[in-house]
Amino acid sequence: GILSGHVASWQHLDPETKALAAKVKEGGSAGSNRTGQYIVTANDDMVYVYKTDSDGKEHGEPLACFRSPAKVQTVSCRGTSVVAGCQDGQVLFLEAPLLAGD
Repeated sequence: GILSGHVASWQHLDPETKALAAKVKEGGSAGSNRTGQYIVTANDDMVYVYKTDSDGKEHGEPLACFRSPAKVQTVSCRGTSVVAGCQDGQVLFLEAPLLAGD
C-alpha cells in the first residue's frame, strides 16, 4: 500500500494534530509510533507501516510506504494520521487508512 501525503495549512488542523506536529517539528518526542497492531518507522527518506507480532515488534514486509522529500528525523502517529518531521524542518502529514484496524 501507499500512504497518501499532502501539504496542509496548520490553520485547518485540529488542536491535537497541531500539538503533535509542533513537537515533531522541534525534533522532540511526539508520542507513539504505534497504533493498534501497527508500527510506523522511518529510514532515511522513507516512512514504513508494519504489522506487529504479539511482542509488538515489526512483523513481515512493510504494508505501506511513503517517500519523503527529505530525510525523516522523527515520526509519530495518532489514529490514521502519521506526522513525520524532516531534518530540513518540513513536517509531513500523511493518512494511513489501514491504521484504522481490521
